[in-house]
Amino acid sequence: MKNITLEAKTFPFKRFIVFTGWAETLSRAAEIAEELKLAVYVVGGPVRDFFLEKPVKDLDLVVEGEAEEYARALSRALSGEIKARSPFLTYKIVFPGGELDLVTARKEVYPRPAALPKVSPGSISEDLYRRDFTINAMAVGLSGPFKEKLLDPFGGLFDLESGLIRVLHMNSFVDDPTRIFRAARYAVRFEFDLAKETIGALGRAWTQDALNLLTSARIRGELLRVLSERAPERVILCLESLGVLQALGLPEPPAFLEKSLKIMNEKTSAKVLLKGLILSLTRAEAALSQKLGLSEKEALEFQGEWLKLQELLPNILAATKPSQRFRLLSGFSLPVLIATASVEKDFGERLKEFLALKEVKPHLTGEDLKVLGIPPGPQMRKILQNLLYARLDGKVSSREEELALVGRLLKKC
Repeated sequence: MKNITLEAKTFPFKRFIVFTGWAETLSRAAEIAEELKLAVYVVGGPVRDFFLEKPVKDLDLVVEGEAEEYARALSRALSGEIKARSPFLTYKIVFPGGELDLVTARKEVYPRPAALPKVSPGSISEDLYRRDFTINAMAVGLSGPFKEKLLDPFGGLFDLESGLIRVLHMNSFVDDPTRIFRAARYAVRFEFDLAKETIGALGRAWTQDALNLLTSARIRGELLRVLSERAPERVILCLESLGVLQALGLPEPPAFLEKSLKIMNEKTSAKVLLKGLILSLTRAEAALSQKLGLSEKEALEFQGEWLKLQELLPNILAATKPSQRFRLLSGFSLPVLIATASVEKDFGERLKEFLALKEVKPHLTGEDLKVLGIPPGPQMRKILQNLLYARLDGKVSSREEELALVGRLLKKC
């Protein structure tokens, strides 16, 4: 690491702590730090988002010195508790109304490309230097020699104003290739460009094939973070433009990926969406799906489903009744349906319809049929199925119409 001279910059501290929404918490954090004679800083995202005038979601503090003693004192002061500790000198404090991450100022050494770093206590300048991009390498002092001042040793504020994502050194993506995914997410989220240094660091990562040194679990985690963005499909396209998909051996993003992801409603779990995204990117090819984080069993099962659905697709698209389409699609998992909608132009509408049809239920239940003298068993299941299909096709809509249909079905038995 090059020698870094820290220069304190004037900063609207009071406006900052109010803006974060954590004014009381930060005031207590500063008081405890002063009592223990420790230098404590707000770092990273909160500082960046203050300058961007975006809501602060997470609170990250860095301590120069004994972080564990400070963590215990701060958790008591906030009537909270330390919920997690990690080998990376970090603590999570949970308290009424929120939580925060507390980190010992540290330096990192990467023993090899894409490996997890070896960490040791360090200074605030060393801690800022280990970060991914200049816009995340700013700190505001709560106590100590830089109290209520801004530390910006790498020009993060300039890059924010210029709309640039800039790495701190050329080996950044070799050390930690997950930062490439982060670069794409930030570029899309903030509508920023990649600085020339960042493009150069990408070239070095491709030369060393760093991306393929990541474990499938870490890639899966990054894809899950992509899905947490407001426009995940744009992040995928950005990743493709940067060469990420090609480096992973993936084809071009499917033409209708954006449409298929937008069809899924808020009830769809992140886990299901992630599997759908993986299958979309790999076209359900088992080996590639495993590379992106699916287990061998999942990947093979999904590949089998995918192939079966491709065979049935002409029948599904040609079916004239909602109940027919519902029957044909009911045997397939949502991830496979999402992936199919991403590559087949006309299937998106079928998926949208299927999700709506899944919410439809007959008025009559099994308990109602028992009252009518129909015992549980094959006959009851058949009647309930017919009631559902009649509802889906619009043949019945009220309880009375369903009762009349049950009467007709019983006469046929």
